Amino acid sequence: MPLLEEEYRKEEKINGVIYDMSPSPNYQHGLVDGNIYRIISTGLQGTLCLAFMENLDYKYHAQENNDYVIPDVMIIC
Repeated sequence: MPLLEEEYRKEEKINGVIYDMSPSPNYQHGLVDGNIYRIISTGLQGTLCLAFMENLDYKYHAQENNDYVIPDVMIIC
């Protein structure tokens, strides 16, 4: 069964406002993201921090609201 277009949608919620995200990125975006991730990840070696790439929802101020973003690269310490 094919997935509906709505199932592919990504969105972010900032200050209670929902923003549609762009369609899936192209290969150039992936190359840039991959390079940024690699540089950051290498720089974090030996620390307690980890780098993550895309598709991780980050809920900031979760105790105050239900806003969230989906960053391309994220560092968690």
